[in-house]
Amino acid sequence: MEEKNRKIKEFVLVEILLGALLFLRYYEAWVHRINGTMMAFSYKYGFISRGLIGTIYQGLDKILPVNMMTYQACVGYTLVITMLFYATVLGLFVLCLKRARAEYLDVMRYLMLFLTIFTVPMFASHYNFGRLDIYCVFLSLLGAMLLIQGKAEWLLIPISALGVMVHQGYVFMFFNIILVLLMYKILSTEGKERKKYITIFALSLLVACILFFWFELFAHANGNGIYDEIVASAKKLCKNGKIHQDVVDKEILGIDLTGREVKYHRMNAVQFPIFILLMLPYILLMVRFFKGLIAQAAEKKNKIKYIFVAIGAGTILPDLLLKVDFGRWMYAIIAYYCVVLLALFAMGDEAVGRQFVLAVERIKKHGFAALVMLLYPLIFQPLWDVAICSVVAKLAGYINTGLGLGWW
Repeated sequence: MEEKNRKIKEFVLVEILLGALLFLRYYEAWVHRINGTMMAFSYKYGFISRGLIGTIYQGLDKILPVNMMTYQACVGYTLVITMLFYATVLGLFVLCLKRARAEYLDVMRYLMLFLTIFTVPMFASHYNFGRLDIYCVFLSLLGAMLLIQGKAEWLLIPISALGVMVHQGYVFMFFNIILVLLMYKILSTEGKERKKYITIFALSLLVACILFFWFELFAHANGNGIYDEIVASAKKLCKNGKIHQDVVDKEILGIDLTGREVKYHRMNAVQFPIFILLMLPYILLMVRFFKGLIAQAAEKKNKIKYIFVAIGAGTILPDLLLKVDFGRWMYAIIAYYCVVLLALFAMGDEAVGRQFVLAVERIKKHGFAALVMLLYPLIFQPLWDVAICSVVAKLAGYINTGLGLGWW
């Protein structure tokens, strides 16, 4: 136990140092207009889409002795939230390391470093600095921590509701972390405990679906009446008063943006295959890992639960088909697999532990390749929003120009 605690402390120091270096490298100190515009949305205009965070922000404006309805205040607030989020990620890591068996600490740390390399730059650069995704990830991390500890798990129901109130895209992006871990617990327990998890799963899914359809179909009734006031507030909170018009049109007026996003879909069609190709080493690693994990399960219910874990990221499919922010979708997939696997380590799943150790040992046999596999993700940083990242965007640009496509 003493040796385990020493390793955890050493890792925390490494994680803090790496996180600080990544943040200093990628922090741009300004809030993108879409993220500033979101702070103008509030429930004082009714139960509108994406109104929760703006309601909290404007509530702070009323109780704090400073004017929060300025761009500089928005930057300062976002910086504080980002630091709290990073601390939550570190808290999850420490919890998982403490709960897991000592022999799995080394392979877990590789997974944590991999997630850190994607997470810190993602929310430090201006594209996603203050993006509502940060609150959605936070809520799913909180849910995962409750499930790992087996405490206050009924809170998953309001957590699910809050996620959709932050952004209805939560249903497709990060809700899968909670749902899959609940399904895992359903298939790993018996009797009253199983009934408890079935109830939590059903109620969490129900409340999320109800809120999703409300915000998508019925939350725009008074859009014209509140439009001007929201735009005026947004101009105060955005850099140089430049708001994100599309998000106001979509979420307040209910305007379909499909026609405006045609060129972005074309961009995605070129960038996505490039990213998949570049990430192929990790994709093949995970395919082999899950194939082995499912094959070694003797009981049918264990095979089923590992299949759910393997395909859980598939909830992002509607976003991949219909929406355009592929940088965000790629992060959601990466976060899902990292967080869920870490949670399973912490829950004491021996099969996951053994299979992941085997996967890592295969890589270590190749020596230098192991180091490359750990550092290679740095070339993708930071993930953006519509464009996946700078490297992928440049390669796609060469194809678009070189082949004379002229798609964007």
